[in-house]
Amino acid sequence: MKIRSVWLTRFTGWFAACLAQALFRTYRFTAHAEQPGTDPSAHTPRTWLYALWHDEIAIPLAARSRFGAGEVAALASRHQDGSYLVEFMRHMQIRAVRGSRNHGGDQALRELLRVLSCTHVFITPDGPRGPKHELKEGIVFLASQTGTPIVPCASYARRSWIIKGNWTNLVLPKPFARVHYYLGRPIPIPPNLSRNELAHWRTIVQQEMNRVRQAVQQLAQGTLSNPPQPIQPQPLTPPAPRQAA
Repeated sequence: MKIRSVWLTRFTGWFAACLAQALFRTYRFTAHAEQPGTDPSAHTPRTWLYALWHDEIAIPLAARSRFGAGEVAALASRHQDGSYLVEFMRHMQIRAVRGSRNHGGDQALRELLRVLSCTHVFITPDGPRGPKHELKEGIVFLASQTGTPIVPCASYARRSWIIKGNWTNLVLPKPFARVHYYLGRPIPIPPNLSRNELAHWRTIVQQEMNRVRQAVQQLAQGTLSNPPQPIQPQPLTPPAPRQAA
């Protein structure tokens, strides 16, 4: 039986945020941005749409807690677990936009379209139920509708706990760990994409997410002098017309 007490939800979110902030204060940070002006921990000249995998959210949260500057927003589900997350995010000074593909998705999309004009938005594009590290098309559609480029993100720490989940794990760096986060080059998405174009750009963003994940591991190993190069997006080639028999 799930306990849906409002006060319990608020206390759980507050307590989790207190524990997290105490842990985050012990971390030592190393960051790399391929393009200046994309780090949400600093004042940036425009808003960005950040993509990060579910299991790597702890380090960006820690960076937000330690160095947060402007307002940021993130998507949270309408389930009870999402209510705990919303309270946690509130204490971390992150604005919650509630909704998922099956519950409140249209309302959440309208809210995201509105807030992207003035706020950074973080999306975990392999959710809400996976598969792990498999990008869904929603973030590409959102970028296409708003004209906001996608910044692929990755984070890594050698000394971490692995907290098991239903379809993915959570990587939580241990106290006093050296933590690394990496911001790839922004990916501008063309407007008004067709279904085929949406799938094409989904593949490009997936490739970039894979690339920056490799790059953040090079950052941790001290071998970032030769990082993997960004994907050069190519326009979708239209199918050749059929010839009459």
